[in-house]
Amino acid sequence: MVGFVADSDLHSVAAAQRAEERFLALLNRGDIRSLDTELAGPQDRAAHLPTTDDDVAVDWFRCLRAILDGDAQAAEELAFSLFSRTQGESQAFALFTTHVGVICWMQGSIDDLEEHFLRARREYPEQLLWPASLALLWLLQGRHSSAETLLRSLPDPGDIPRDKYWLCTMVVLAEIATLTGTAEQAAEIRDLLLPYAGRLVPAGGGVAFWGTAARTLGLLEERLGLLEDARSHLELALEITGRIEAIAWHAEAQIELAGFALRHDLADIDAEVLLAEARATCEARGFAGLLRRTMVRPRVRVLGKFEVVSLCGRRAQWSSRKARELLKMLVAARGAATSREVYMHALWPDEHPDTLGNRFAVAVNVVRRAFDPDRLMPTQHYLTTEGEALWLNLEHLWVDLERFFELSSSADADAQSAHSARALYHGDAFSDEPYADWAAMIRDRAALVYASLGKGDSPARLG
Repeated sequence: MVGFVADSDLHSVAAAQRAEERFLALLNRGDIRSLDTELAGPQDRAAHLPTTDDDVAVDWFRCLRAILDGDAQAAEELAFSLFSRTQGESQAFALFTTHVGVICWMQGSIDDLEEHFLRARREYPEQLLWPASLALLWLLQGRHSSAETLLRSLPDPGDIPRDKYWLCTMVVLAEIATLTGTAEQAAEIRDLLLPYAGRLVPAGGGVAFWGTAARTLGLLEERLGLLEDARSHLELALEITGRIEAIAWHAEAQIELAGFALRHDLADIDAEVLLAEARATCEARGFAGLLRRTMVRPRVRVLGKFEVVSLCGRRAQWSSRKARELLKMLVAARGAATSREVYMHALWPDEHPDTLGNRFAVAVNVVRRAFDPDRLMPTQHYLTTEGEALWLNLEHLWVDLERFFELSSSADADAQSAHSARALYHGDAFSDEPYADWAAMIRDRAALVYASLGKGDSPARLG
């Protein structure tokens, strides 16, 4: 009898594995109709009948199907129900955590995952996905020292065991490499991931998945300066997620591609449309975390040309020349609080400040609308006025001049930073204001830093 039970168990496990492989193959092909047909079997097994591994695999895929549909509530209910039925099984908590991880990501509540990752790390010490995921979470929370300590405990990427969590673990490490670490580490992980560029990222046997390898490859390649490859992979992620009707991941792919287009001035990619579509999806489905990411940091360019892109991805259309000039002066001030009378005198040199209050207030309002045309953020979020002073909140903005100085200060230690700094320098700062006194000093300073990058001198003391 014991031998018979063991054979039955082996048969059940093998059947479950075949089901998982079949479902994952359909998903990778984007054959959603066939997948739905496979999953449409009996869902109300009588309570007195035993649950087989095959049944469990089907039900976990039903949970995954709810995730694909963007129905976080249904997926969460299925995940908790399945875990209560299977928690005596060795891998039950691992499968549960992979699903809950995706659900929390959809809901914008990733901080809730720490307890799950810690427990999974304790219960499955051989699975490196959990310490890697915990390190990524800590990095996103700003706990860099804890994350770095944990990462040092992991083997080199090339030595990660090729178990059923390998690809998922590599994608998490790749995500980490976009945030921290050396360019050499990022390049090593990229080489390991490249053969899987067109694949979904399964967790466990494939009853859960964590997005596409293409998206993470694109982000890694952008960091490495491989912009053509990065664009190709970000576009591939968009195509794959659309084909398999993965609503949340498709919105994320739209956000990533739009951000890439904005960062690199790619006019043939309509970033505004991509962000608008992603925002509509996130609002309709309640994807709180992704919704926040559709609100990109407003971008201001003054190196070579002047341009402002709002948090919604729209290029500003200026109705006021004075407001446009005011923003340039605020950028030149680099976040320093400056009296409004200084700006008034520069904008209207022949008029007394006492007569300019209304006109100056209008100019300030136009600048704020350029950043936030739909008034989604608090009034003071990007441009603060306090008493007689005003300044830009640079932590809420992306300004090419500030980024240029930041990268150039790291150029000695990191050749990639020097390359990225040079790539940002499309021309002299405020080149359309050649005679403005307020522009001359910062323009000369930026030009000197750029020249030092070209000669290999240290720019750190200059920026």
